[in-house]
Amino acid sequence: MTNEISDKENLRRNEESRKKESKYVKLESGEKIILHFDAEKMGPVEFPYDGKKVIRYQYTVTDPNDLEQQEKYFTVSKRTSAVIDTCLSEGKSILKIHRIDAGIKDTQYLVTPA
Repeated sequence: MTNEISDKENLRRNEESRKKESKYVKLESGEKIILHFDAEKMGPVEFPYDGKKVIRYQYTVTDPNDLEQQEKYFTVSKRTSAVIDTCLSEGKSILKIHRIDAGIKDTQYLVTPA
């Protein structure tokens, strides 16, 4: 039993390390996070998807609770980008992001001021 607990703890630490080292914010289904969006550092980017190139919208973000964390990228669809841009235009740059999956290809985010 002790070995199983230490194995799970090691796996959790590995996952945290990967998330911390990644340049991208990726949320699991149902996960929530608070991010600070830099309104000066955002824009459209091309991404390959299903053999095609699609336009996504990439934002530079940081964790407002971890001042030493490096900047990361949060990339979203046109629809989610419009919601984020509305918040930013209202002067709200610290946002709560909640990932909701409506299917394999239908990732959606609820975006609200934090």
